[in-house]
Amino acid sequence: MGRRCPGRVLLAAVVGAAMAALPAGPAQAHVSVTPSQVAPGSFTTLTFRVPNERSDASTVGLRLVLPSTAPVSSAAVHKLAGWRAEVERTAPGTDDTATATSAVSAVTWTALSDEAAVDGDQFQEFRVSLGPLPTSGDRMVFKALQTYSDGQVSRWIEEPAEDGTEPANPAAVVYLDRSAVAAVDEHGMPIPGEASSGDGRSSTAALGVGIAALVVAVAALLLGLLNRTLTTRRTR
Repeated sequence: MGRRCPGRVLLAAVVGAAMAALPAGPAQAHVSVTPSQVAPGSFTTLTFRVPNERSDASTVGLRLVLPSTAPVSSAAVHKLAGWRAEVERTAPGTDDTATATSAVSAVTWTALSDEAAVDGDQFQEFRVSLGPLPTSGDRMVFKALQTYSDGQVSRWIEEPAEDGTEPANPAAVVYLDRSAVAAVDEHGMPIPGEASSGDGRSSTAALGVGIAALVVAVAALLLGLLNRTLTTRRTR
């Protein structure tokens, strides 16, 4: 067996470490939400992205269930062409927190035609402005029921595990963070110049990819210099 070049061994080790540093993607697509962090007590517009995971059926409905332990009194649904949206409410005093006013319990979107349904490898985004958000607790868990054209329902309802691992059918989670910037006013309208800081998890993932790419580039440069030095020594 030939002697391995130390430079190649070094490069392989560095590339392996860089690949290990890359954030692992989810095992399967699921209903996700942005921003992932919002300011407590604020109004915010949440965007729920729903991918169609089947090639033999289309997504024709989405039912989003709001947490009853964190009641929200106002919901304004973004108009989506080809879809009908319905906001459901609890009767005053009947939710888990016994509030004096009704709370939004669910929002349901239904496709009005086959053309509006989500096919194949497509996805659709559903937007709703909610508020005022809870001032207590650290998160809001939104359970989503995705209905397909053949009647099958994918239930994205599992809450995050205590050890941080992602469940098989995860619900969409929004974290309440006082450092997050409220991007809309009390009417659910965007505030000019304000940008939500809520998608910190995506920023972290992007930073990880950038660092890994930089490590690989530096390793390649070092290997080139090492090979050049070894070549120079052999020709002397």
